[in-house]
Amino acid sequence: MPFVSKIQRQSDYNLFSSSCPIVIDNGASYFRLGWAGETDPRIVFRNIVQRPRHKNTGETVTIVGDHDPALMKYFDCTRSGPRSAFDSNVVFQFEIMEYILDFGFDRLGADQSQIDHPVLITECACNPVQSRSKMAELLFESYGVPSVAFGVDAAFSYKYNQQLGVCDKDGLAICSGFTTSHVIPFVNGEPVYEACCRTNVGGYHVTDYLKQLLSLKYPHHMSSLTWEKVEDLKMEHCYVAPDYASEARLFQKGTREAEEKTKCWQLPWTPSPVEEPPSEEEIAARKAAVKEKQGQRLREMAEAKKTSRINELENEAKGLEFLLQQLRHVDESDIPSFLSETGYASKQEIESALGKVTQSLRKAKGEQVDIEEKTDTSTAEKYSLISIPDNMLTPEQLKDKRKQLFLKTTSEARQRAKQKRFEEELERERQNKQDEEKRLENPELYREQLHAKHKELSEKIEQRKRLKTNGGHTNGNNNVSGGVGRGERLNAAQKERMRLLTTAAFDRGKGEDTFGIRDEDWQLYKLMSKDNDDDDEGPDEDEAEFTRISARLKEIDPTFLPKSESGSLAAEVPRFRPRTKEDAQIMLGVERFRCPEILFHPNLLGVDQAGLDEMAGVSIRRLPSKCEGLEERITNSILMTGGSCLFPGMGERLEAGIRMIRPCGTPIRVVRAWDPVLDAWRGASACAAAMQFPQQTFSRMDYYEKGEDWLREYQLRSGATFTKEREIWQKLRNAVEAVVIEGVMQKTGKNGLKPERRKSGINLPAGMSETSLRLEALSSAASPLRPNLQSPRTMSPRTISNLSPSPSSKSAAACSDRFIPCRSSSRLHTFGLIDKASPAKEGGNDAYSRLLKSELFGSDFGSFSCAAGQQGSPVSVSPSKNMLRFKTDQSGPNSPYSGSVLGHDGGLGSESSTPPKPPRKVPKTPHKVLDAPSLQDDFYLNLVDWSSQNVLAVGLGTCVYLWTATTSKVTKLCDLGPTDSVCSVQWTREGSYISIGTHLGQVQVWDGTQCKRVRTMSGHQTRTGVLAWSSRILSSGSRDRNILQHDLRVPNDFVSKLVGHKSEVCGLKWSHDDRELASGGNDNQLLVWNQHSQQPILKLTEHTAAVKAIAWSPHQSGLLASGGGTADRCIRFWNTTNGNQINSVDTGSQVCNLVWSKNVNELVSTHGYSQNQIMVWKYPSMAKVATLTGHSLRVLYLAMSPDGQTIVTGAGDETLRFWNVFPSTKTPAPVKDTGLWSLGRTHIR
Repeated sequence: MPFVSKIQRQSDYNLFSSSCPIVIDNGASYFRLGWAGETDPRIVFRNIVQRPRHKNTGETVTIVGDHDPALMKYFDCTRSGPRSAFDSNVVFQFEIMEYILDFGFDRLGADQSQIDHPVLITECACNPVQSRSKMAELLFESYGVPSVAFGVDAAFSYKYNQQLGVCDKDGLAICSGFTTSHVIPFVNGEPVYEACCRTNVGGYHVTDYLKQLLSLKYPHHMSSLTWEKVEDLKMEHCYVAPDYASEARLFQKGTREAEEKTKCWQLPWTPSPVEEPPSEEEIAARKAAVKEKQGQRLREMAEAKKTSRINELENEAKGLEFLLQQLRHVDESDIPSFLSETGYASKQEIESALGKVTQSLRKAKGEQVDIEEKTDTSTAEKYSLISIPDNMLTPEQLKDKRKQLFLKTTSEARQRAKQKRFEEELERERQNKQDEEKRLENPELYREQLHAKHKELSEKIEQRKRLKTNGGHTNGNNNVSGGVGRGERLNAAQKERMRLLTTAAFDRGKGEDTFGIRDEDWQLYKLMSKDNDDDDEGPDEDEAEFTRISARLKEIDPTFLPKSESGSLAAEVPRFRPRTKEDAQIMLGVERFRCPEILFHPNLLGVDQAGLDEMAGVSIRRLPSKCEGLEERITNSILMTGGSCLFPGMGERLEAGIRMIRPCGTPIRVVRAWDPVLDAWRGASACAAAMQFPQQTFSRMDYYEKGEDWLREYQLRSGATFTKEREIWQKLRNAVEAVVIEGVMQKTGKNGLKPERRKSGINLPAGMSETSLRLEALSSAASPLRPNLQSPRTMSPRTISNLSPSPSSKSAAACSDRFIPCRSSSRLHTFGLIDKASPAKEGGNDAYSRLLKSELFGSDFGSFSCAAGQQGSPVSVSPSKNMLRFKTDQSGPNSPYSGSVLGHDGGLGSESSTPPKPPRKVPKTPHKVLDAPSLQDDFYLNLVDWSSQNVLAVGLGTCVYLWTATTSKVTKLCDLGPTDSVCSVQWTREGSYISIGTHLGQVQVWDGTQCKRVRTMSGHQTRTGVLAWSSRILSSGSRDRNILQHDLRVPNDFVSKLVGHKSEVCGLKWSHDDRELASGGNDNQLLVWNQHSQQPILKLTEHTAAVKAIAWSPHQSGLLASGGGTADRCIRFWNTTNGNQINSVDTGSQVCNLVWSKNVNELVSTHGYSQNQIMVWKYPSMAKVATLTGHSLRVLYLAMSPDGQTIVTGAGDETLRFWNVFPSTKTPAPVKDTGLWSLGRTHIR
């Protein structure tokens, strides 16, 4: 595998013995790898992978970790960005993890694919079983390691610093990592994971927040704000403020202290070269050169045009000469027919045309043209028809008369204009001469007179313009006032113009046309012009005089600037300003402490979780046992570790925050780890180099015999010293195994049976079921120990639990052990943060122990042990421990839609007293996430539907996949090919057949059980984005604005066409009684159609955006709900019997889908811009039951499970998420659970 890296390969790999462990610190930010016993790791690189293609060869290369940016010019990185194997701090992309391990072992010097050294690898606190199992499977199967051990990085760091004397054996580890932050208490040197806390904020979020702030502040420097550079700025300049509010006020006031704390980052900057302004001679020379260049281009264009014109005339002359030659050889009788073909009337006409062409050709070539003198010098002879009346002329002569009249008037007008210009020129010369004489006599007086005259004319012209515009007059203060002006009534000129226009419109063609004979006739056009609003020609004379004076002032006064030019110069913004050094600077002020503040106040990012100081108090309150002085000893040894603890001021801020929540006088000491970044690896290296490490690993033999879920527990302390609770637990488990093996040997009469892998955590012989375990013989011995029985998590620093079940187990205890405290005090019960009295707490611990034993040994063990130990007395469960209250689950014990993530209550329901019924709570997180690659982010598509036979259909690109909910089996139904794609899917109500709408406008019907196409129907001209089934009719809506009704019982493609929408049809739903069909379109209309009508019976137009979300209520006949798009954002309820709107609610974001609950009178809505959330509403009060978030893009797709309890949502983030939203019915039909809701993330294909 080709790698691109600058990390040197180690050469001493073969010098280490096979018993020397390899230590890996697998952090979300950096991957560190080295040998046990060494002080520093050998290999350190960023934990990311990028796989671009080479631009020349097209070969895909693997770039792991850091790389030289100069090499990226050889690779195409547009389609492949950096990818991480982590989701938060949990490994879930093991394909990427394999690339990273390959690269790490290769750089360490491994020559072969098999690694013959034990491996110790770090993981996050309370790592899910699935992630740990997959990691063990990867190391054993792909690399063949002899043994594996896992450990928490924060625990290794604390233990390492404890050996250095930095912290005590009782303390608190605050580990702020790359994507998460953990708080873990340590008692007697061992971590107590059941009291740990986590918040989903870390160094990554600090860097991302800083990058966003700087990008908003300096948008023109976004190309310089790369992730690596912002990371460097964070580590170099950011700090934690002792008091955030006080520090922010300093910068708000702009004090001197704030200026001193402001840092400047100077970007690369090169000053622009200073050029001296050109002289007047250079400017003139440049203008002359430009003018010469333009003239040369014009001359070339004129020469080309002249040449083309000469060629055309020569060709035309040759054609006429050739025509005359042919005419000479034509008989007299054939001449008329020959001339008719050529288009000429006579030979003389051809000769005349030839003469004209010849004259034009000579003129084009520049030769002298002989002009024949006309004898018609007399005007009367030239315009002979003008004096003859019209009634004495033929129609042809009338046309000639009009032409002569036009020519005569035009010629006379030109003569008059020429004479007028000549007179004006003489007058101008005379005026200039007089002005020059006045200027020579007294230049200053002459200039002052011109300025005064210029000002007077300027004010006069401006006043006339204001009068023409406003219709009033101005007073001395230039304010419009007084009377009725010309803007309100027509003046004389306007009235005359209207009269002339009316007369000209109705007097056409009446009498003899003598227009133009008199000179006054031509003034008509000026009078009819809209610009002629004045009764005199004063404005024209004033403007001409104003122009002359302005030109004269320009000549004699260099300081004179016309008003128009001065106004334009004053308003003009300089087009170009030289870039200075300050333009290339980025100032870091309030951002320095604002970004790290999110570690203490995650709500700055919109994250409703607690900060580091609050989590410390929560973790101390969660300690299961609190002996005298334990809390004081813990707060006296608080260790900060992790890369995000390197901010200056972090220790002082933590100490101040913890002191506020602890009693007065409590000793508090906060220390920083010796090396917060590398101490986790060094602690793991010291642990792997210890003598007892081989006994603490999980060997490959154990893996093959017991499976990847069987992992070994160990402690960080030297020697195998167990606590009393550990000994009790171990003895109990050994006794159980002995009884089981003895019973099986007596039953089978055989020895040495090879045990098979058990999902509950105990090896049982083949053929023996888990429910066959009976532990009556141990009841008397187990009951006294029950109050002290605790989870193995209480007894080891790293729970590599051999009690962890497989994700696919039918009774898998898949409960999450990762607690995130919320800042909201109203949700403290959810996380068990409120301390109760001792009896309730003991009851909760007892219930937890019995639940764990029930999940481990079977459902009968819990009920029996309770009866034996407590003589039938029920044990009350604390109401605050919501995670242990499973009696509220109304589904069957093995139902895949059970509200409990553990699958069944393990016998607790029969023992607990019935508490008051709490309000229904909807889980805020999905219990299942499916990867759906190529799931389109298109508002007008409908690509997800859930059948009544519990099969989910999803359209991905050109394919349709079927996901069976009971078996998690994925089946590829069809592939439409490269020229088509899936636009909609819809199951029949029986769930056997599925219809598919395509991009080409077809509708296909498939048999979902046999994966066989039944029929293909056409009729639409473009994509079919929505489908709806009634009991016998399939309706399809398309972008072509039509709705087609298909009946599979007839051979026609469609039986009727419904036309009513003016834009694309994006929503269709049949009512439950098949009487009415509701359709929504991109034209903002909601139409309701009768079963047999061709026209809509209701047109509802209250929506102001596209109507895609439509749902009929199953609880009330005629009740229809609809949702509008981004511009509307409302859910509206309609009574279709009378067309009235019942209710309306503004959701605040685009409504993409609606579905009613089958079990309760509630409905779910999914939303797009700008919230991307799911909301549960109670009808008719429209009170919000829950708001669910998780999708990063618009939630466009929604479907409901057959039992009405679960919904699936899809979005453009290419995920399908399953939510337990609605309660079950009174008598639900049990559905066998075969691993449907196993935790984790799987692929839909």
